[in-house]
Amino acid sequence: MGLLYPGALYFFAIVPALIIAYLARERPRQATVSSVLAFRALRLMRGERFGGRPRFPWTFFVELLILCLAVIAMAGPYAVRKGNPIAVVIDNSAAMQAKTAAGPTRFEDAVAKVIEALETESDGGQVTVYTTAPQPRSLGGAFAETGTAAAAIRRVRPVDAPDDAAALTALLAQLSGNRRIGRIIFASYRTIAAPLPARLTAITTGEPVANYAIGSFALSRETFGAAALRARLNVANFSGATQTLKATITGDGKVVGSAQAATAPGEVAAIDFPNLAPAEEYRAQLLPADAFALDNVAFATGSAVKPVAILFISPVPADGESLKSIPGVALTTRTPAAYSPKDLAESDLAIFEYSLPKEIPPVNALLVMPPPGDPVFDFQVEPAARIELTGWPATDPLTDGVNFRLLNIRSGEYIGQHPWMQAIVSGAAGGLMIAGTRQGHRFVATGFNPFPYLGRQNLPMSILSLNLLSYLAGLGAQTSGYHTGEPWIVPAGVRTIVQPSGRKETVEPGSLFTATEEQGIYTLAGEAGTRTLRAVNLADLGASDLQNVPPIRIESAAGGAPGGEATVRTSLFPYVLAAIIALIMLEAILVYRSPHPALELEP
Repeated sequence: MGLLYPGALYFFAIVPALIIAYLARERPRQATVSSVLAFRALRLMRGERFGGRPRFPWTFFVELLILCLAVIAMAGPYAVRKGNPIAVVIDNSAAMQAKTAAGPTRFEDAVAKVIEALETESDGGQVTVYTTAPQPRSLGGAFAETGTAAAAIRRVRPVDAPDDAAALTALLAQLSGNRRIGRIIFASYRTIAAPLPARLTAITTGEPVANYAIGSFALSRETFGAAALRARLNVANFSGATQTLKATITGDGKVVGSAQAATAPGEVAAIDFPNLAPAEEYRAQLLPADAFALDNVAFATGSAVKPVAILFISPVPADGESLKSIPGVALTTRTPAAYSPKDLAESDLAIFEYSLPKEIPPVNALLVMPPPGDPVFDFQVEPAARIELTGWPATDPLTDGVNFRLLNIRSGEYIGQHPWMQAIVSGAAGGLMIAGTRQGHRFVATGFNPFPYLGRQNLPMSILSLNLLSYLAGLGAQTSGYHTGEPWIVPAGVRTIVQPSGRKETVEPGSLFTATEEQGIYTLAGEAGTRTLRAVNLADLGASDLQNVPPIRIESAAGGAPGGEATVRTSLFPYVLAAIIALIMLEAILVYRSPHPALELEP
């Protein structure tokens, strides 16, 4: 037996205060008087003075015992006993959903074997249960009984996320080095590399099987105004023979594309769908079917076809109005005096014409003919009445398809060398279009004005303008969504997130959302009824390779004890607290039921 906080015993110094309180309080005497006047005159009810022979009632000893027990409880008493505590680590990662040759899933087989091992190896000691995905965590505290631990294990379900191999290895190493643990049971489809740590029992479930998987499902929109999308599926063949993998994509429940690719063993192939009809939700299905159905399905959203929100800030807002003629553009104009950084919250990109923000904006931005000498971007510009182009790249997203020889730029300004932006298009006296990345966002500055947008009336400049907008809006980029198990920041305005299972989570904008263990479509709802869809997929070919699973290597932990009994600390605090409560209730009952001293009066 011992104490966790022996310093709390100093509180026994308050015990004498209880004795002094009983000695100092008035103790009434019982007397028989003939009248109240005589009683007051004789003052027989005067309490005894402090001091004299102490006479403590039984309540004093009860309260003294309660006070002593309270001090002992503060010291954290515990009892030391010999025991065989067990730590159970059960793999609940996505790969455990694969079916075994016998029929049940790997996870179901692991649960049955773990419970059987508990009943065989446990001597009634404590059991602590850990799961592995998406990060290792304990299922509450230690379970005092094997039956309670088994019930908790039966309630565990596998998730659609892979586990963190490094975190899992660290957990097993920590447990194997803990002297207080008598036995460790680890159940997984992964094996443990030799030598096996002392006290660790490894249960391996499932066997290597052939598997076909979707590695990523990416959507892109090539240009403004194109309603159709381009899709690309990366598929993998984890088997010993060449296989023709067929993929079918449905959009809002209707088949919108189908293609196939012959894939060699261990190869990852790309299947392209160049023209998908617009839809809100896309679902890809891979055939042939296999034992692991989770990675044969992937999801994507059609958010790329939504209008691109552009904020146009200029002393001449009419220049931006011409952008409304471009399909897929939602335009908001502001003058520099009316502009506020808060306007960027609902914008995909910003265009600053003849002006610059006072701080680097948190969105991609186009800076048209920026003024010199600002403290944020520090552009060095030289106005020119006539602009002469001298160089541009043959292949670049910004210059693709532009005939610069037909590009007529009458006047503008040359931009000097910049600290973090590089020249894309050059002129006789400096850069005419420079680009760079800052704080994770793209920025392009031009020494000429591509606005107003004139369409076919000025085709070379219009193509260049569309390239600029497509580059800054991220068009043409492959967006494969999010991965299961990876948290993400809740976007501004979102108050509720509905998971694929239908469960609703109330969230705060800017907070970290961690409930991403399900594969499927998440619905992000705002206060004003806004609704955004987000696709979350497994998309982890490392977890999908069920034939080549690397073993877990656990280094020998310092201080690891051999097998045998271990000492276990059992807290006595709950028992001391129960005794205190029982004494308080007993005292209250007895005091309430005892007769009170009465004053007898004679006529």
